Amino acid sequence: MSETVRQLSSRRSFLAGLWAGIAAIFGTMKPKSTRAQTPSPAGGKHHAGKAGIHPWIEIGQQITVDIAIDGEVVAHLDHKAVLPGLKKLPAVVFDLPAGLKQLQLRGSFIDAEGRITTFTRTWTVRDIAEASAPLYDQTRPLIERIRNFAGMSELVQLDAPRRDGGVTAEAAFRKLETRLGVQLPAPLRQILSSADINVEDSSFLSPPNLVAVTELLLSGWGYTRSGGDIALDKLVSATVLARYDRSVAVFVEVGDGLGALAWDPAGVTSGEPPNTWGDKGNPGAQPSTPNDGVWFWLHQEHISEPELLLDDDYRPKDAEAALIHVFQRFCLSQIDSPESESELVIDSNLPRNLLQLHFEDPTKPKLWLRSYDYHYSLY
Repeated sequence: MSETVRQLSSRRSFLAGLWAGIAAIFGTMKPKSTRAQTPSPAGGKHHAGKAGIHPWIEIGQQITVDIAIDGEVVAHLDHKAVLPGLKKLPAVVFDLPAGLKQLQLRGSFIDAEGRITTFTRTWTVRDIAEASAPLYDQTRPLIERIRNFAGMSELVQLDAPRRDGGVTAEAAFRKLETRLGVQLPAPLRQILSSADINVEDSSFLSPPNLVAVTELLLSGWGYTRSGGDIALDKLVSATVLARYDRSVAVFVEVGDGLGALAWDPAGVTSGEPPNTWGDKGNPGAQPSTPNDGVWFWLHQEHISEPELLLDDDYRPKDAEAALIHVFQRFCLSQIDSPESESELVIDSNLPRNLLQLHFEDPTKPKLWLRSYDYHYSLY
């Protein structure tokens, strides 16, 4: 079943279950820039997260923008595109005051020929923080956070952990670690030994079924090691194949083709391509904590380019962030769509909301949340 069809077919029941769960858990609830010239918010207001604006305009085009929240200018953006596409790092970052209701952009658009057009556009803000709250509750263990989120989402199902062939989780972990010469991240051990976790048609692998990525591709996805049109040594580079040989697949995606979340214990080499969509001219991955490895997504549609999960400094994200990413990508992505062109969705639980700024024409800026976007997310 395609990802688009799955999202549309489950959206209505998901939202109903989601908001019912929110009411049960939380009760009835009422719904600065990185640049030197950015003014600070006035009056010592309480902040609910941050936002970063990521412009996507053509090379040579330029924008000058004042960013106002509930009538108060909180940041200023000057940006000229020198590379195509969307950048991982924002052009400006600013605080989101708690309870904000409107965000406005007003400024000018300069095309590559120097023609100037002014614009003003206002969005009503909707915060989905109540929906995401269980996942980001740092006071609770990861598995409990997943359980609480599953309790309000019909997309996530948790069952008692499976013992395939009567093998315990600990025995399965030790067998795999000995065979591959690795030590699995503690958060992964915790959630896989505590529950059998399914996200619609996709699922985390049970401890006895954990395998190296190459083994998954050969046994479950129909690839061959060599020989034929779908031979791995023909489709991927020697470097990528070596990564697949040593990496552990932990979550299998069933949608438009097959995909997986995996962990490479060797980590990254300095400057290697992240393979994320867009973000031209990035510095490449940067080594981080030794022995932590790197998490990545792979998919049949781009089997030769695994997408690395990196933070804003291009260093590997930790295991907990990578595991939460599954629910961001497959669940929260289904509730972050605006209900009209004049609505801006944010999640004040996020350290920074990634807001893409694009222009349908010089007078019509479009701004929307990309933090949970399945295909083109930059988180």
